[in-house]
Amino acid sequence: MVDQSVQGSVRGTLLRGGTSRGLYVTPDRLPPAGERRDEILVELFGTPDPLQIDGIGGGNSHTSKVMIVDESDRPDADIEYTFGQVGIENATVDWSGNCGNLTSGVGVFALLSGLAGAENPETELCLYNTNTDTYVDQVVPITDGEPAVHGEYHVDGIPGTGARIDSYFRDPGGSVTGQLLPTGERRETVTVDGEDYPVSIVDVANPNVFLRARDLGLDGTELPDELDDPDLLDRLELIRGAACERLGLVDDRRNAVDERPAIPQIALVSDPQSFGTVSGGRVDDDDIDITSRIVTTGTPHHSYATTGAMCLAAATRLDGTIPAEFVRGTDGPDVTIGHPKGTITIGVETATRAGETTVERVRVGRTARLLVDGRLFYRHVPG
Repeated sequence: MVDQSVQGSVRGTLLRGGTSRGLYVTPDRLPPAGERRDEILVELFGTPDPLQIDGIGGGNSHTSKVMIVDESDRPDADIEYTFGQVGIENATVDWSGNCGNLTSGVGVFALLSGLAGAENPETELCLYNTNTDTYVDQVVPITDGEPAVHGEYHVDGIPGTGARIDSYFRDPGGSVTGQLLPTGERRETVTVDGEDYPVSIVDVANPNVFLRARDLGLDGTELPDELDDPDLLDRLELIRGAACERLGLVDDRRNAVDERPAIPQIALVSDPQSFGTVSGGRVDDDDIDITSRIVTTGTPHHSYATTGAMCLAAATRLDGTIPAEFVRGTDGPDVTIGHPKGTITIGVETATRAGETTVERVRVGRTARLLVDGRLFYRHVPG
């Protein structure tokens, strides 16, 4: 038996959702929102440590995540969930945004945990995200009364194929800031160390800062190892911090890395280009609409953050933004983005209201799979 005076434990589930992996728990398994809850999560994930070797984190942003999932008492939702981005080298948990990849696992967890009942051949659920006050309609395929694992849908960045889970994010504009264009501008300039950088700040699913790859001396097809340069990442963090400051998320841009490490995300965009992927494959420029690389919590993403992809796809439909400058064509709802591990396709539904473009809904297909279910241990946190 484990001495509970030395180590505590949490009953939880590890799920792979899209190209991320995270801890899913019901709220009764953790203390209420506050400092103690964050301390326990930091211990569980093995933070602060770049390898997170003493916890369940994987040493990168896409494996250092938590979802708190419960039945919803809202009449228009079945399930509600809260997302936390656990720091890696900083002992923080950022609750300000959402995760599109892990959202694909919310329905799976809800069904496996008995929070919702399964219906063959697919179960439709309405999810409510507490972080961003938004709704997600999700369709989970079912086999023998449980979420399906096997299927023919492939997600670049995940080996093999799985059962496709479609998530439709309703009215995703202004998810964190309350405005599709938080500053009212489609393009503006931030200054860092005397250098001016044109950027577009757009808030769809999560706020993102978009800038041209070439404005940082890059061609836009660099892979994560090539982007993992301290000087470059410091410069990107200063640009992101300046955007945080402009959005009123922090008082001082230098504090963004601690106070707002996950939101906004920052991404480099360029024309559709052919390039080799990290897994040895190849993306043909004819098969994509735009090329992009995204940095999350100071780390070049191994593929692409799903909320970032949703925001980028929507931004290509907003004339005057930097993504709209590079996208090839705007016919049809789908936008295919080239990223380090291949491509991701996002469906975007827009409308024109009072002469302004609004984003009605974005769609993303992912797969998800249960990995571990049981007790997860952390060193005792006094309190």
